Amino acid sequence: MPKEKLISTSTSSNSNLRSHIKHIHPSQLSEFNKCGKKRNIIDDDPAAYKQLKIDEVGKISKKLNETEFDKANIELIVSTVSPFSLIEHPGFIKYCRLTSNRVPASRRNFMRDIVFEYNDMTASLKDELSQVNFVCITADCWSVFHRSYMGFTVHWLNQTTLERTSKGLACRRMYGKHTYDNIAEMIDKVLSEFNIQSKTSLIVTDNAANFVKAFRVYNENTTIQPSTASNHNQDEGEEEEEVMRPINISDELENGVGNLFNLTLPQHQRCAAHTLKLIATTDIGDAEKDKAYKILSRRVFGKCQALFNKQNQSTQYADQIKNVLGRYLITPNATRWNSFYDAIKCIVSNWNKIDEVFSITSLQPFSRPRETLFLIEYCKVMQPIAKSLDILQGDKHVSLGYLLPTLTAINKSLKSLSSLNYCTPLINALQKGIEKRFQRYMSSSTCQISSALIPKFKLNWASSEEKVSIKEKLVETLKTCAEDADSTYTSSQPLVQNDLSHQNVTEDDDFLLFEDELQESQNNYDLQKIVSDYLLNHNIKSPEDLPITLKKAYIEYNTAVPSSAHVEQDVTLPRVLGMFSLLKALCLIHCSLFIHYKPMVSIGAMSMVLSIVLYLSEAIYYRSTTLNFFIVFPSVLNGLTLIGLYSIVRKINKPPSECVEENVEINGDRDKRLLISRNVQIHL
Repeated sequence: MPKEKLISTSTSSNSNLRSHIKHIHPSQLSEFNKCGKKRNIIDDDPAAYKQLKIDEVGKISKKLNETEFDKANIELIVSTVSPFSLIEHPGFIKYCRLTSNRVPASRRNFMRDIVFEYNDMTASLKDELSQVNFVCITADCWSVFHRSYMGFTVHWLNQTTLERTSKGLACRRMYGKHTYDNIAEMIDKVLSEFNIQSKTSLIVTDNAANFVKAFRVYNENTTIQPSTASNHNQDEGEEEEEVMRPINISDELENGVGNLFNLTLPQHQRCAAHTLKLIATTDIGDAEKDKAYKILSRRVFGKCQALFNKQNQSTQYADQIKNVLGRYLITPNATRWNSFYDAIKCIVSNWNKIDEVFSITSLQPFSRPRETLFLIEYCKVMQPIAKSLDILQGDKHVSLGYLLPTLTAINKSLKSLSSLNYCTPLINALQKGIEKRFQRYMSSSTCQISSALIPKFKLNWASSEEKVSIKEKLVETLKTCAEDADSTYTSSQPLVQNDLSHQNVTEDDDFLLFEDELQESQNNYDLQKIVSDYLLNHNIKSPEDLPITLKKAYIEYNTAVPSSAHVEQDVTLPRVLGMFSLLKALCLIHCSLFIHYKPMVSIGAMSMVLSIVLYLSEAIYYRSTTLNFFIVFPSVLNGLTLIGLYSIVRKINKPPSECVEENVEINGDRDKRLLISRNVQIHL
């Protein structure tokens, strides 16, 4: 018989007992919570569904058990990206007591629960990835607060709805230099941890030399990745010199020496958005080989930059510019090329008032019509690049198949701009840069098939010569997918050919036995018919309308994304701002009703105004984000809260009695402190 262990617990509090059951007997925790409830909520009770009035807020609230209360605190801290020390802040403890009559867990227990939640989330993600056949990974490195990190996101398509699912995969600390071997080792560890090495169809990174070299050295499949030395100069920056890196021999012997040499990475693709940015910032330098363009462009852009500097460096000039234009000028951001295009476009769209702006800032205006016409032509030429960047950085519906049609649309737009006076060298530089950096993608079978499988494009983007070859490649791809499916089926079923069990099999029968080639030719004809019907059928307008055979190929080839912008921009922060604004609104309304009434209303009003100014200034003035739903929603919510605070002042004639008593107490204490301080000053 196993030895029984008796434990003791308090009769007045069951928190220690609940903690013991939660960590030692987790399967019985729900039953314990049910036993600990004093009464059950009756669903038929109409009072449970009664809407509260304003003066009843905080008096009636749902009673949370300890587990729900701790989980809600974890969700609050994590979703708002708040420091863990908030759980022990006196203000937060007081808020918990007022709203739920509970005290939050200690920071130590809170951190332990965070680890449990992280492990559960990781296990859940692994379960999801185990049911997926193809995934795409985006990766990026960055440094902040003297520490280096490497982040990963994972993307896959739902097998039924074909909707894209994107999640954060991992964020790991990088130690030492960002060398290609360190990066390759980190990528391999993350993919092995989630068991998606064989499922990763593509890894998308930026054009950094260390990333490019990592995949050039440790990747065997070079379908898209260039392998010639001539392409190495396209990398952003030069690879650092190879240095000897110390390793822990005991760890390597324990894990296997073969891991040092057998490391293989999946197929790699450079971020299309980052490549377009390099074309728009670096490759257009070739246009300055034309002396006339060089002189004119530097003079015009110099005047634009002087105007931007005046607005950024002087609040007086900024106010005067806003009075003239009705808004501030958009100023360029060093990390986003689109911001420079938007800034020039803002100037062009205000031609009728821009001379007055130059006059009030004491700057030399544009000479008409030469310099003004140059800026108009510049915006026309760069507009396709800006629009393509916005398309390729999309989240939900954009896949690898969007890359070639987008590049074709850029080339088509640039060729249509033939009658230009000043920016023809710029067009030539852009076309040369696109051909140099995207040539391997235009001839890649993977990219061609991915684009052909998107019903929106099919083969409309390809030339007449390319359409025939791409159609043949698509048929071969479907044939390969069908063979893989047949091999999977026959591996689990015994293969039976020419069932002669009802006859007497002799050597003559074996001699006269021929392979049935009719079935194979029939399959080829069927696949060609499927592809032809798909290309000619105008009713197929979305991936959901694809036949089953094409749908499987679509999932395989369009799981990948063309851009690594998903890992560079975290979409969680705007949602955090919205949820934090909602939480702040509820806190202020509670505090204004139950703490010090008038001061809290005043503080709340100022907080709301500052929050609105923050959101709108970041979107409109600093251009750090767009004026999207995640900026408008917190601003509107703060505005409604501001109106609500002043509405409470008008509806309630006097504050609650508790507030009056607390204010009297605080005023009395304040008078005592003032008297003591005066006595001390007199004594000194």
